Amino acid sequence: MIFLLAILGNKSQAQLNKTVVSPFQTGHYTPGFMNIRDYADPAPVSGLMILDYNSYQSGNKFYGKNGTPITQITGPNGTPVNLNADVNGYFNIPMLLWISSRKVLGATYFGGVSIPIITVNSNLAYSRIGNIDSIHQGGNVSGKVSGFSDLNLMPLFLSWGLKNLDVTFGWMVYAPTGQYTEGGSNNTGLGFWSNTFQAFGYWYPEKVKGQASKALAIMLGATYEVTGTIKESDVKPGNRFSLDYGIEQYMSNNLSVGFYGGNNWEVSEDMGSQVYWDASVKDQLGVFGFQLGYWLWTNRLQAVGKYGFNYGAVQRFKQNIAEINLIFVANALQGNKKGKS
Repeated sequence: MIFLLAILGNKSQAQLNKTVVSPFQTGHYTPGFMNIRDYADPAPVSGLMILDYNSYQSGNKFYGKNGTPITQITGPNGTPVNLNADVNGYFNIPMLLWISSRKVLGATYFGGVSIPIITVNSNLAYSRIGNIDSIHQGGNVSGKVSGFSDLNLMPLFLSWGLKNLDVTFGWMVYAPTGQYTEGGSNNTGLGFWSNTFQAFGYWYPEKVKGQASKALAIMLGATYEVTGTIKESDVKPGNRFSLDYGIEQYMSNNLSVGFYGGNNWEVSEDMGSQVYWDASVKDQLGVFGFQLGYWLWTNRLQAVGKYGFNYGAVQRFKQNIAEINLIFVANALQGNKKGKS
């Protein structure tokens, strides 16, 4: 779940200065990207699940430290850079997830792995004013970057399914397997490790004939991302905190509708000798949208369509986001279905 902004930042900054790290630093985790119930207790399902997330994102406005659109940023050595960008990207994120049939500390264990594949197209118009010779440089850059991005490992997730409540705790690791070189114009990864620690809760307030029902789900989740140092550089992006929230209602056995949202805040400053931007300005971004889910094959294959948009951007691009996600319950590698408490 890599922000389109970071990919654009790598590309545009490379056009401005070949030897510096992009000032557009974000994290790996994106609130609102996953489906509303993705972190709920998956029991009684067990074994292998195959998920495929497909996201299209586009944006053409950058919002500065005051939360207003800007067309100029500060480059290395205080160089003013006029910026006018139009960028869009497609993300395909296949994921393998395995769910244990046995209980661990009374919870359902699940874990998995995903390798994002991205394609980003950008049209970037910029002009640069040199500090020394006042030579004006300007141009238009169009291009496409494609390839594998950073590996996402989910080694440990535990979910407790209670009477009308699910509680899930998890740990994810992002490894810098995507292409990254300092100032590179073809980067597909962020260039650093990060660890994310998550807690999600689901409340099911409805009852059907006096019995607890999960037809209506209200979700709230928190994610803290600890970032590492960007390779080949002396820059450590700030750590990040995210909130996810959503509500989803099943209208029938197969059809569900929901609304979701989230917010992402940088909570510590970018650090390192190569940080030439104002690190005291911490970026932030919100997202809100709706989703529609339908089981094409009851309890085996679900398609989820989503549309969302950003708001409250500070030092970030605003984007529109459309997703089509597929979830397939393979009924394979299930192990002992009896389980233990």
